Amino acid sequence: MKLFQSEMHCHTMEVSPCSRIPARYIVRDYAELGYRYLFITDHYHPNVLESFELGEKPWEQRIQHFMKGYRAAAKEAQGTGLSVLMAMEVVLGRDSGSGIGSDFLVYGFDEEFLLEYPYLYRYSYADFYSLIKEKGYLAFQAHPYRYGLEPVRPICYDGIEIVNTHPRHESRNKLAVNYALDNGLYMIGGSDTHSEEDIGRGGIMLPEGIESPMDIVDFYREKGSPELIVTFGA
Repeated sequence: MKLFQSEMHCHTMEVSPCSRIPARYIVRDYAELGYRYLFITDHYHPNVLESFELGEKPWEQRIQHFMKGYRAAAKEAQGTGLSVLMAMEVVLGRDSGSGIGSDFLVYGFDEEFLLEYPYLYRYSYADFYSLIKEKGYLAFQAHPYRYGLEPVRPICYDGIEIVNTHPRHESRNKLAVNYALDNGLYMIGGSDTHSEEDIGRGGIMLPEGIESPMDIVDFYREKGSPELIVTFGA
């Protein structure tokens, strides 16, 4: 079975305030590197969805804003051989502890889900995962050891990001690998792209036929954790 390079963690300037690269350049560079799949995981965060720009606009308009990066990337990718799929990085638990919160990469959902369940970042860890599990999606804690944090306990997610290759953060990936193995969790990896120098440092290898957000969920459930791409990262 032939496998293809797949980026699982990527932020666009159109949506994520911390990103410095527009969707069109992200698509160009990943296509040139030979990636087959690109999951846009813009920040589902109050700084995005409750920003001054959005003011008191209805939730539907907030979600239309949230999807700008994904839609721009999907449009740019037409005819390139690169498939762009929708995902997100949700922050939870910002009101406890350090206030930093923990981030979760979520795969499998669609626009209808985003519209039906607003303000996911206000959910507790348990309520959030209960909803994700009920819908049949997958949630991975992103860079669980960054900022001196640890994986959320009790475990309320399907897996963790064991290789985050963001070059400007210390993600302590080795600790994440050990935690995933000790707890029988799914593993995922990504470049955590925010700038041009981040592109193509990480990801996973996936087969042909990943055409919808739920296809990645089905892959994990049928095959388990995939081969990861590791080019850089601490």
